[in-house]
Amino acid sequence: MASLKADENALRLVEEGFECPLGLAVVGVYRDFARSGEAGLVILAMGDAYWTFIHEEVYVLCVNESRAEAVSAELEAYALLDSKKVQSGAYRYFDFKFSWLSFALYLLLLVGVFSLQTPFDLIALGRVDSLAIIDLNQWWRALTALCLHTDAVHLVSNLVAGMGFAFFVSRFFGAAAGWMLILLSGVAGNLLNAWVYYPEAHYSIGASTAVFGALGILTGIGVCSALTEPQQRWALPRWLVPVFGGLTLLGLIGVGDGPVDVAAHISGFACGLVMGLIGAFYQSVFERLHRLSWWVVTALFGLIGIAWLLAFSAA
Repeated sequence: MASLKADENALRLVEEGFECPLGLAVVGVYRDFARSGEAGLVILAMGDAYWTFIHEEVYVLCVNESRAEAVSAELEAYALLDSKKVQSGAYRYFDFKFSWLSFALYLLLLVGVFSLQTPFDLIALGRVDSLAIIDLNQWWRALTALCLHTDAVHLVSNLVAGMGFAFFVSRFFGAAAGWMLILLSGVAGNLLNAWVYYPEAHYSIGASTAVFGALGILTGIGVCSALTEPQQRWALPRWLVPVFGGLTLLGLIGVGDGPVDVAAHISGFACGLVMGLIGAFYQSVFERLHRLSWWVVTALFGLIGIAWLLAFSAA
């Protein structure tokens, strides 16, 4: 649960421009509706009424003047209690707005590489090759392989699934940081998969390792939520619920007949699970990273570009 302490920066936005209705007094100003709603629940629990006004894209909470001092004290006390819970290990949840531009960039990257992979024989240059990765230290193959696909069906399936899972990951971490975690989970999954098959020769391509990395990230977020929320009388540990859900989806869409690299899907899921679990505990770090979104995007595309340059130079 987010801290219920009023946003001081938002408060300054209304100090001069907002006029409180007659008989009411301001007790809190918040930048997002969820936090203002939580503060409102505290006020209602006290048996008081409150009014919410929208001013300059912030939410202003007001109560009767006669109750303003008592309500403000209660909100401060609740905010202090909540901050102690956050410091004890529970993450502070912040719901980011998703950037639809990231969908377009993901689409352009995969479709662009797909259109060039046959003329330039990119599959041989960039596919996962367990022997080349470990014996020749060609680590960049773990990244370049995520951009390659066998055919249009393979491409479209990873586009659709990737966008679907990425939407929810980005709502939790922000678009730039969310895609960064997805990419890193895919790279880590491919490296793990190469290590599992070594010293046997193994080849694979496709963004599905990162797609299942995104599923693992969502599962990790669910596990973190279950571990940090107040315990209830469940017959099973609460963390089993998101784990069971993630494994069920992995089994339904990640395992099947045909040329499916099951080990890559499991590796991506496992790496994403770890990243999601750790990242959820430190979501406030990603809230700050969200302000540097364009720098993160530039770094990601720069890393992809460097990987392909290394692939061509090693040819």
